[in-house]
Amino acid sequence: MDKLFKYIIAILIVCTLTCIFIALNMPRPKLTFSDKMRLSQIIAECNADLPREIGTIGYLDSMSFADETITYAVSVNGDDRIMQVYSGSYDEFKDMLKYSFIEMNGQGSLGNTFAHSLETKGLNICFKVSTENKKSMSWNITGKELSAFVDSCKLSPTTALKKVIDMQIKIANLKLPVTTNDSPKATTVAINSIVGNVKDESCLLQEIKYEESNLLFEYKVNEESMKNIENLKGREDDLELMNAFVQDLAQDKDVLELIGMLAISHSNMVLVYRKSKSNEQISIEMPYTILRNHCKVSQELLSIN
Repeated sequence: MDKLFKYIIAILIVCTLTCIFIALNMPRPKLTFSDKMRLSQIIAECNADLPREIGTIGYLDSMSFADETITYAVSVNGDDRIMQVYSGSYDEFKDMLKYSFIEMNGQGSLGNTFAHSLETKGLNICFKVSTENKKSMSWNITGKELSAFVDSCKLSPTTALKKVIDMQIKIANLKLPVTTNDSPKATTVAINSIVGNVKDESCLLQEIKYEESNLLFEYKVNEESMKNIENLKGREDDLELMNAFVQDLAQDKDVLELIGMLAISHSNMVLVYRKSKSNEQISIEMPYTILRNHCKVSQELLSIN
């Protein structure tokens, strides 16, 4: 696992879109000179808070605006082999970028509104990733293409997040249920968070599914691990305890980013632990109302309803 590639999904960048959304969501049809000046000013303000660490896999370095295109520059940890992952799954990465806007619909249809604003203003989006030796690859999506996609996609924000995670698992060459023989060739914040290091059978991911606004992660755990979890059984209504539990989970940088993805998509997180021998099961639900208080996503973005 110590030689895994590292790569990033653009869903982790959407938290920077709030101010730009506000600037674009104006009644005027095309981008005027004053709009461009205002947009450039907002991007400069965003850059003042960058670079922003994204879990353990890289940084959002900067944003720029030129030639009617808003560009997000991301640097990733790892060597040149990462480009093989990108090029081999180029279209899948582009699809994941698009689905990130569907996830944003968890905040008052923000994804649809933002995509339509891009088309109305004649703007495009570009995501550029670079390795440590400056090799890079870019994904470009026109506002028209993105607007058409969000209009055609009927998935709920939670379902879109589930689809993105499924695609990441596929790219990482993982199959569920996970076994100790699995060693993914590529990993993301989501993979790091829900799979971790596959070293033993103490906690192995078995299945990911969704039920309405709930995203469920089912794990098979050994008896020793279950002892630590049983203290939470039947205490989901104890808000102080659940806040402490989520706060503890958020100490892990990758889990913190995953919590942000759940918050953006307005999804509840449900951890299902099943004993490997007895099949006894414990479910712990962490509602959106708690998750949103422990993520790095702008509360201004999460307040859009």
